[in-house]
Amino acid sequence: MSEILRLSSAYWSLIHTAVIFLVFFRSKYPVKKTVLLSCIFILPIIAANMIILTVYGAGVYGKIMLLTLVLPTFIFFYIISSLRDFRFFFTFCLVDTVSAALIILSSVLNYYITPNTNVLMFLIRVFGFLIIEIASVKKYRRVYFEIQESVTVGWGLFTLVAIVFYTVFIYLNAFPTAITERPEDMPTLLIFIFLMSLMYINIFLLLFNQLKLNEARFREELWILQSNHMQRRISHMTEADKRVRFERHNLRHRLQTIDMMLQKDDLSSAREYIANVTEEALETPIHERYCVNTVLDAVFSYYIGLATEKGIRVEHSLSLEQTLPVPPEELSVVIANALENAIIACENLPEEKRYIKCKCIQSPQLIFSISNPFEGEVEIDSRGAPVNREVGHGIGVRSTVAFCEKHNAVVDYKIEDGVFSIRIVIHK
Repeated sequence: MSEILRLSSAYWSLIHTAVIFLVFFRSKYPVKKTVLLSCIFILPIIAANMIILTVYGAGVYGKIMLLTLVLPTFIFFYIISSLRDFRFFFTFCLVDTVSAALIILSSVLNYYITPNTNVLMFLIRVFGFLIIEIASVKKYRRVYFEIQESVTVGWGLFTLVAIVFYTVFIYLNAFPTAITERPEDMPTLLIFIFLMSLMYINIFLLLFNQLKLNEARFREELWILQSNHMQRRISHMTEADKRVRFERHNLRHRLQTIDMMLQKDDLSSAREYIANVTEEALETPIHERYCVNTVLDAVFSYYIGLATEKGIRVEHSLSLEQTLPVPPEELSVVIANALENAIIACENLPEEKRYIKCKCIQSPQLIFSISNPFEGEVEIDSRGAPVNREVGHGIGVRSTVAFCEKHNAVVDYKIEDGVFSIRIVIHK
């Protein structure tokens, strides 16, 4: 019974180490395909390692597991990873170290408390891995992904530190013999585990603080973006107000002129003057209303006008009411950003190929979409969003993501046949 518990706990530990890694892993494939490939590749490796452990014992297995288990799984996950940089290396070392720490601690405690039954080792590994998995999914996974997306520097140094600790940790556990065969070295190993835990805690505090700093910087950039957008709207409205005042001023003089003609009973001149003024008024461009909502109408007016000036054909179908399920000021920033990006993309094309298609509907759900042709390559990140690595750029994508997260909306980016499309669905 003792041997069954030992082997069962070992098999459980190997499987759930892979499960924990998949929780924090960013695959380039969909979830179902990633899990299927992992099962096909990882389960036979685990089975082979269990055979080695059963035949040769923990002492021999501890010395060769880097070659029989760690290296093959590392190569497999690296091949299917969407992050082939130091972030992947750090995640791999982190998960392996945490799992190894739990496995070794259970062995040490079992050595002192239930040395002949392996009951405590079995229970610690079974419930320990379950607790780690639940906490990872519910609390840490989302934060860790946010850190990976936001913090892109410093991972090389963190990985180097993690590799050093991981190597020393494995060495202390397995060389020259298994730690359970060297009771005098167990206090040293426990102290090392404590120091290693402090190291990881400090790394994560540093990364988390950097994440918060980046979020604060992003909010500042978003405020600047909103401020610039509002300035454009104010400028547009100011020009419109100037035109209204000019026409009002002209209207007063025209009415005075007509009044003078009527006082002189010069009806033919008055009729001719009215006809000329009417023709002039008909030729004067009138501001086109694109939708009922005042805020969004100002946005569409400005950017559609800007696109027209640049020789870009705009096809629009805008059905929006005055009352929207989201604040129109926030939605206006997202729409303005998408239209501005579309205009910039079209400017790089010959004039005959320039066009923007814009569509908004409010029923049964508020859906907004923009599509435009583009030239060159568009880099896509793990979320399917476009990436712009130029300094000062990329704020718009982050503001769109922030808007969607805040209002439970879904954003979908699509690239097909040289056409870039963005589609946002806002649930009521």
